[in-house]
Amino acid sequence: MKILAIHLLASTIALAAAFPSAGAADSKSASAVLRSSPEIAAIYFPGFHRDDHYDSWFGEGWNEWKLVLDAKPRFPGQRFFLPEWGPFDEADPKWMEKQITLAADHGIGVFLFDWYWYSGVKILHRPLEEGFLKARNRQKLKYALMWANHDWRNCFPAPLDNKQTLWLPSRVSPADFERVMAHCIALHFRQPNYWRVNGGLYFSVFRADAFVQQLGGTEKARAVVDSARKRIAAAGLGRLHLAGFRSSGDAAKLRAAGFDSLTTYSLGHGSKGSLPNQPVVNYADLVEQHESLWKRMDAGVLPYAPIVSVGWDASSRWAKDCPWPPPNVGYPYTPVVVGNTPELFGEVCRRARRHFESSRLRPPAILVNAWNEWTEGSVLLPDREYKTRFLEELSKAFTPER
Repeated sequence: MKILAIHLLASTIALAAAFPSAGAADSKSASAVLRSSPEIAAIYFPGFHRDDHYDSWFGEGWNEWKLVLDAKPRFPGQRFFLPEWGPFDEADPKWMEKQITLAADHGIGVFLFDWYWYSGVKILHRPLEEGFLKARNRQKLKYALMWANHDWRNCFPAPLDNKQTLWLPSRVSPADFERVMAHCIALHFRQPNYWRVNGGLYFSVFRADAFVQQLGGTEKARAVVDSARKRIAAAGLGRLHLAGFRSSGDAAKLRAAGFDSLTTYSLGHGSKGSLPNQPVVNYADLVEQHESLWKRMDAGVLPYAPIVSVGWDASSRWAKDCPWPPPNVGYPYTPVVVGNTPELFGEVCRRARRHFESSRLRPPAILVNAWNEWTEGSVLLPDREYKTRFLEELSKAFTPER
């Protein structure tokens, strides 16, 4: 463990030295002045490149493009998002530059990267560290981290009985969170285009309730978060904005634990589907469910960033011999959303903007799931059927009227 810690510290210092940085004073773009239009942050899943862990588990060069391109329809009329650009290496700065330009040109201001850290072990970090941070045009977008603090299991694909192999368990301790913050201070928080919300460095936690529980409850978690805030301030980087992803739980407890805002990762298939009797959900039925979720979460306790979902279809991660409908054995065996057209997506975006403007507490942004969740059926990148029309609808919904 001592050798691992020394190696991680050396790697972090080397990476930090490789990238330009700026202090908290360089934050005009993240002032506390309220804007007339919301910040749009797209969730980025970095699963489509070569990763050492993937090489070890599946063989050299494997990544989730294989699941995307090998996917077969499970029922008549099932439609998959398939990349118009073909399978590309997202850890290559040139491909990241192309994505950055496309996102910025359509009104997206932030890439919110899924970030995986398992007691010092990082996976799927190359698209951010080697792609985004080395992209020549990276100043066009801000970025932030969403710590995906869930166990890493083999669902690529998941076995039919869904008894997934556990490869990397997620365990949060005060000492480990201190290492997380040290790593972020050295490499990320100093970046001039790291996203700030009202001046605070946006760092989000996927399983916020589990984060608090594993740290020993509300009071102990608050002490850990307060310690991190002091460390960030001492580094001259200002404040921390801690955001929690959640779909259930007690917002008051999260606020007491030190969280500054809430959001949700995805609407998924909503509450309209169930297995095995209702395995297909129409996206039209989810339009109002988006609004219901936003209103429920905007309870006046913590600011809530509304989430807009492009769709949901995790069947690329099902076993090849899975019957239709699939067994009710848990993720990724979930109902499939159909009929998610660009026009309906645009309607959800317009409603999200109206909700943003009328929220009880001012949201930090509007989040979109997702930029590139190809194996969960939620994609803004150009696909073979709709090209850039999802992005065009997003741009029309959120571009300020002139």
